[in-house]
Amino acid sequence: MFSDLLEEYKDEPERLGDVLRALDYMVKYIHDNGYYISDFDPQKIMLINGKLSPKSFQGLLANMDFDPRGKRINIYQASKIGLMAYNHMKVDGNMNQSHYEFIRDNLNSFDKYKQIPEEIFEYYQELYLNGVVDYLNNYLEKIENAKSTQGNSNTIRKTLSSEAGRALTGNGMQFIANDNNKAFVNILFIPSLLTLIYIVSLFIYAFFLK
Repeated sequence: MFSDLLEEYKDEPERLGDVLRALDYMVKYIHDNGYYISDFDPQKIMLINGKLSPKSFQGLLANMDFDPRGKRINIYQASKIGLMAYNHMKVDGNMNQSHYEFIRDNLNSFDKYKQIPEEIFEYYQELYLNGVVDYLNNYLEKIENAKSTQGNSNTIRKTLSSEAGRALTGNGMQFIANDNNKAFVNILFIPSLLTLIYIVSLFIYAFFLK
C-alpha cells in the first residue's frame, strides 16, 4: 500500500519528498487523462512491484466530468498527505473545508521542527496561504528554472518534461512504474465501458420504453 511507503521513509525527509513527488506525478498523469482520484485513502492505493502505477488507483478513479473540482481537490489532498507524513501523523487523504481551514490557519505549526525540505514547504505556503493551486513538481521546476537563470542550476536536479524522462530520472521517479500508458488503458476500459452501457440504457429507456 502507498501508506506503507510513506511509513517507510517518514524519518528521511528528502526521500519522503521523493515519494511525494512520485505521487504528484501520478496525480497529474491521471488528471491529464481526464480523470481524478475519487477516494484518496493511502491505504487503498496499491503499489505495483513497490512502485506507483495507474493500476495503483484501480477502483479509485472517476471521470473529471462528474466533478470538475476533482483536480483542485486532489492537489489539496496530496498536500495534506505530505504534511501529515512529515509530521508523523496518521495519514488520511480525506479533505473537506474544515481540514483546509485548519491547515491554512496553522500551517507553520506543521514545520515547527524544520523537517520539511525548504522548497516543499514553500510550495505548501503558496498553496494554502497564497491560493496558488499547482502541482508540486511544477512548482519545483519553476524554482529550479529561476535558480538556473541565476546560475545555480545544480541547486535542484532538473525534472525532465517528457514522460519517458520522468520515469527514468530521480526526484521520486524511481517510485513510478514505467508502464503507465498500457496500465492506464487497462484500468479505465471497464469503467468506461460500463459508463457507455449506462448512457445507452438511459437513452433506450427514455425514447423507446417510457
